[in-house]
Amino acid sequence: MSKYADLKGRYPEDLTLDEMRTILHISKRKASYMLKNGYIPCKDSGKKTRNFRVKLKDVISYLEEMEEHPEKYTLPGGAFSSATPHQHGKGTQRLPVEEFRLWLEDEWFAAPDAMTKRKMAQLTGYSDSAFQDWISLGKLRYISLYGRSVTAKIWLIDFYCHDGYLIVQKSKKHRKLLNRFFEEYNSKTEQY
Repeated sequence: MSKYADLKGRYPEDLTLDEMRTILHISKRKASYMLKNGYIPCKDSGKKTRNFRVKLKDVISYLEEMEEHPEKYTLPGGAFSSATPHQHGKGTQRLPVEEFRLWLEDEWFAAPDAMTKRKMAQLTGYSDSAFQDWISLGKLRYISLYGRSVTAKIWLIDFYCHDGYLIVQKSKKHRKLLNRFFEEYNSKTEQY
């Protein structure tokens, strides 16, 4: 006996898209995508609204098959989220991490070895709250000192070399810093 047998008593044999998505606990957009792309067999009337009819037995067999072979039904990640998709800047140059790290150590030589969020904000052009978000997400390391978040300069440099480079909307200071680095880096590599 299938563990989905109770669905037969609660839903009709022919389901609408809305009933199907309720059973599967998915959004209307994802349900529509699944039907249009053949994940679950359906009848398409061609109308603009209420155009899909799905058999309950097909939904149950999809659920059972999904449990056995989830990789077979993997959908594009983030395609059905209303969040803005993460986009890397178009035409961004690949960052030579080690060279950038050494360059930043020279560039920020005069900066203190340990900095509060406010000091990092002054140095980089990002807000205190942006640093708090990165700390909360675990992207930027810190220690708590007398109730304040303090980050070592080395940790900030590590952040700039990895997650910080992936920031889509960089601060003006960050963009200028990267432009200066790439100008120097490209002029050195052209000489060789």
